[in-house]
Amino acid sequence: QQNFPIQSQATELLALQHVMKKLKMGGRCGIVVPEGILFRGDAFAQVKKELLENYNLHTIVSLPSGVFANVTSSGQGPKTNLLFFDRTGPTKEIWYYELTPPPGVKYTKASPIKDEHLSDAYEKWKTRAVSENSWIEPVENIVKRGYDLTAKNPNRIDNYEHRSPEELVAGVLAKERRITKILEEVKTLLESEKRKEV
Repeated sequence: QQNFPIQSQATELLALQHVMKKLKMGGRCGIVVPEGILFRGDAFAQVKKELLENYNLHTIVSLPSGVFANVTSSGQGPKTNLLFFDRTGPTKEIWYYELTPPPGVKYTKASPIKDEHLSDAYEKWKTRAVSENSWIEPVENIVKRGYDLTAKNPNRIDNYEHRSPEELVAGVLAKERRITKILEEVKTLLESEKRKEV
């Protein structure tokens, strides 16, 4: 841990620094990283700053949870991203692709990702196409966000925009009733515990 320019206890950050340090001029790299590397600050932001200033981070593919389900005991798998960069100069822009599973598919150990699920990403990557799942982010925007590299798809349509105000209010009221019920149960439990103490 002492051999790294930016000190950290996070092994994933140390691994990224190691790969960056070992990459020769003109070299290319593709690496899988957990989601936390993209949004965390402090030492993480320092490493990302170096990555953007001294390497060309040209592509980030955001993978859904479960793609690497085999690496956790729960079988769920962490949310991960594929970073592709080379040592040819600083980053000017990043092409993002947000991979979404086909309808009705959830990636797990028993239901892993298939090559054909990546075919759209691969085809769009060839031309860096902008689509519902892909977009280009100028590096200036990322710097303004404090080096947050998280894939925030500007092209995704949020379902909430299509719900009527009545539906939204009904949803909030239903959640409020559920919260009230839970709080009443907690209050009853606390009162019961208090009586036992007396």
